[in-house]
Amino acid sequence: MDLNRLKTFLKVAQYGSFKQVADESFITQRAVSKQMKQLEDELDVPLFQRGKNKLTLTPAGHRFISSAQDIVNNYTGAVAELHRSIKNNQALRVGYFSAFEKKLLQRALYALLKKHPKLSLTIQEGSNEHLTENVNNGNLDLALSISYGQPAVSPHSNLTAQTIFSDEMVMGVSTLNPLSTHHYLTAQDLSTLPILYYSPETSTFLLESFMASMPFLKDYNQVQRVTSTEQMAMLVALNQAFAFYPSGLIGHQDISADGQIRYLPIRGPLDQHYDIVVLYNKINQNPMLKQLLNEF
Repeated sequence: MDLNRLKTFLKVAQYGSFKQVADESFITQRAVSKQMKQLEDELDVPLFQRGKNKLTLTPAGHRFISSAQDIVNNYTGAVAELHRSIKNNQALRVGYFSAFEKKLLQRALYALLKKHPKLSLTIQEGSNEHLTENVNNGNLDLALSISYGQPAVSPHSNLTAQTIFSDEMVMGVSTLNPLSTHHYLTAQDLSTLPILYYSPETSTFLLESFMASMPFLKDYNQVQRVTSTEQMAMLVALNQAFAFYPSGLIGHQDISADGQIRYLPIRGPLDQHYDIVVLYNKINQNPMLKQLLNEF
């Protein structure tokens, strides 16, 4: 898709006039009209209703404005980032998988930026699977992942997994629930409600990690993904579900939660220990990668 056509479309949508866009761009009105006709042909959708002295957007044209703006913004941002990284020769592309461990990454990046204020950053949130794939294929320099119930990467992986934080997984339970007065939760306790976990994308890896750590959970459907920590906290506080929480990484707002949630250890046959790890490829030659690793 031609970027200039998209930019012209956005101007026409703004001004409502081929002539005004033509005058501003120092081209003919006919050239503007031709670009818009080519865009409509490419999309196979009419974007404009052309009257004798009037030009209006069709419903499809109105809907396309936000998509066109996103494409232009993404391209412009990518080019600007590329130029910054080339100019500074300092760039890092990093990723994290949840709102819990991101504070570890943020703290390390903050310390690095104090030393290298011109450092260009690309930061991505995604599933453990996508982040691992992106580090493996070179689209990311580093990503955070978790070893819990299973290793973050297989022993045969090209990637290195370096532990940066360790603690135990606990279960969030509403203080409306009588179980909240217990010192720990058992397998029988956990059979009474759905159990939630947070992931921005569908993550088979996380689901399998939770199931491996709690072999007494026989029903995969009991363990359910949510896409926001706020939603997870609300459902737990209102006693609609339990939820997995990484002890040591629970934010102050979650710990307080107006006294509506308690975080209890899980009593079972397996240890509930977890490690937050950074994944990177040792053959990565980015000089900033080593410096970031030193900040964890």
